[in-house]
Amino acid sequence: MFPKPQNFYRPCHVRRGFNLVELLIALAITATLLTATIVALNASFMAYQATTEVSSTHAIGRLTMHRLMAMIRISDDFEPKPDNPLDSVKTSDYMQFRNPNGEVIEVRWDEDSETLFVSVDYGTEYALLEGVKPQYDSGGDPIPPFTLVYERGMHLYRATVDLLVQPDDNMSMTLDGNNVETIRLVASAMPRTATY
Repeated sequence: MFPKPQNFYRPCHVRRGFNLVELLIALAITATLLTATIVALNASFMAYQATTEVSSTHAIGRLTMHRLMAMIRISDDFEPKPDNPLDSVKTSDYMQFRNPNGEVIEVRWDEDSETLFVSVDYGTEYALLEGVKPQYDSGGDPIPPFTLVYERGMHLYRATVDLLVQPDDNMSMTLDGNNVETIRLVASAMPRTATY
C-alpha cells in the first residue's frame, strides 16, 4: 500500500478580538486604577496646599509679632490704661504707644474684618495681619488680643499679644477642600524703661 499523501494545508486559525465581557472587564479595571490615581493626586495636592498656607502664615505672623515686640521694647506712654488706678491689668482690642521719634503708633484688631491694623499719628490705617480670629474663654466670653500689665502707678510693666490666625488661602481651588487649621501666636515684651 501506498502511504497517504500528506495535506500540506493546515486550517488557518481565525483571529478574534475581545468579546464584550472581556472589554467591560478591561474598562472596569482601567476605571478603578484611574480613580485611585486621582484620589491619591487629590490627597497630595491638599497636603501640599495646607502645608504651604500654614508655613506662609506662620512666617508672616512671627515676623509681625517680632516687629510688635521690638516696638514695645523701645516705646513709652502706652494706652489704654486701666479704668481704675488700683487695677494693674488692662485687656483691649487696641494698643497705643509713642515710639522714640515721638510718633503715636496704634495697633488695632477689628473683629468684623478679622484684621490687625496699624496707624501712625492717627493717620491712615494699614492692614498688618489678616485672618485674625476671635478667641473665647471656657465661659464663651471673648478674649481681647492685647493684655497690658501696669505697675508703679501707670507705667507699663509688660505687654502681651495673643493672636489666633487662620492661614491665608491665596491659591484656593475646587480640589483643595476645607482646612480650618489655625495658628496661635503669643508673645510678651517689657519696655526698656520697666527693666531699669
